[in-house]
Amino acid sequence: MQHTGFFVDWDGNTRRVEALGSGYECIVVDRGHVGVDVLDGEGCVIHEATYFETLEAVAAAGVTVYLV
Repeated sequence: MQHTGFFVDWDGNTRRVEALGSGYECIVVDRGHVGVDVLDGEGCVIHEATYFETLEAVAAAGVTVYLV
């Protein structure tokens, strides 16, 4: 199932789950809360983040949105 939404990356930037690019892939996972795993080209998890459905949800969590 393809998810659309957002997460905050390792530099504090807000990124779209469905359009990560640069050879990376995002998968949305349930670990008691909905999260995002970012995988490198070899399938290794290099970043874990909270999943947000909308930019408004990012801002409501108290995170400044820097959409890249």
